[in-house]
Amino acid sequence: MSTEPKSKSTMEFLLAALFIVYMYFLIRIILFKGAPINLQSLWEQAGRMFEHPDRIFNRPGNYIPFKEISQEMERLSLSDPFSSLNLVGNLLAFIPFGILVPMLFSQKVRLFQRVFILSLALSFCFEFTQLVLYIGTFDVDDLILNTCGGIVGYCIYRLLVSTGLFTTISKRC
Repeated sequence: MSTEPKSKSTMEFLLAALFIVYMYFLIRIILFKGAPINLQSLWEQAGRMFEHPDRIFNRPGNYIPFKEISQEMERLSLSDPFSSLNLVGNLLAFIPFGILVPMLFSQKVRLFQRVFILSLALSFCFEFTQLVLYIGTFDVDDLILNTCGGIVGYCIYRLLVSTGLFTTISKRC
């Protein structure tokens, strides 16, 4: 009897578990700025939003594409590695997403588009949640950077597959 189906299901389980752990940390970093997740606090924030829904549209934020990105690029400095933490952090945060999504989907059909759309959709969900629950500000540049991070992750995945480092996974895709 072959052990291939069992090892394939084990691999799929491990990938799914890794993705769940990654999503937990991504939510914790983006929405809670690294603090522990507090559902009571979220519930209270949602209550405030329902009491004053007009405040959602009166909040400061960046709605102009590339405004924050260009400012961050001007401040970029090799002598101060934290000068562009927002710029680099938003890219790096979604690179694992761009790697894991192709590994989790068993079909190769339109994988690039899938990664692009899912990266954009997840980023939008984070930005919208920050806006509505008053736990951050909406920034269209975060959408751009997070989506680019997902695409960079996808490119890394394709590079690893083409070099043979992901041979078992490439058979699935």
